[in-house]
Amino acid sequence: QTHPHIHANPHKTVSWAMKLHALSITRWKHADASIKEPVHLSFAVDLSQLSFFQRGTVKEITALVLRTCVSKTNPGDYQRLEHEGNYIYIIARHNGLAGVCICDTEYPQRVAFAIITKLLDDFQEQNNNKFSEAKEDNCQPFADLDTAVQQYQDPAAADKITKIQKELEETKQVLYNTIDAVLARGEKLDDLIDKSDSLSMQSKKFYKTAKKHNQCCIVM
Repeated sequence: QTHPHIHANPHKTVSWAMKLHALSITRWKHADASIKEPVHLSFAVDLSQLSFFQRGTVKEITALVLRTCVSKTNPGDYQRLEHEGNYIYIIARHNGLAGVCICDTEYPQRVAFAIITKLLDDFQEQNNNKFSEAKEDNCQPFADLDTAVQQYQDPAAADKITKIQKELEETKQVLYNTIDAVLARGEKLDDLIDKSDSLSMQSKKFYKTAKKHNQCCIVM
């Protein structure tokens, strides 16, 4: 089965115009000082066109990329990071939460930020601004995230929320960068993946193989 985010044949016509790959609600501030990295309270990845054997691997790598992007976004900032043909949009709030959206470069920026804003607002409201302090990912399930990954594959489906937030977003300065540019000097995302304790050997091998064959995975 063909990986939807790896284009084995560059001359083959793809059937989608744009793609939303993943969404997360992530806690960057922790009551437990021993937790050093952001924790995904809830995250969802579009796995609909992946084979069963690829799904766990892609989720693992995506979780690491989301975590890295949140850790490199300052509280109060709106940021867009570019990597290998995809954009990662991050909103980091002062209350300790961040929202992240990974999509391809064709997906409208205004829509991506509108979706993140709505999901953060709804998550906070549903949980009365009380967030799990657990250190494991997906420790505070949020069904709206899975729904949103499917519903907003077509950006037009987000027209209503985009219009509501248009004025707010226009006044907000967005920081533009690449993932490698915001990492520590000399650090690369490839190195972080290779050294990561949270990734299985299978995931690391999958990532290296995709890079070796110059294939564009959602998380690279």
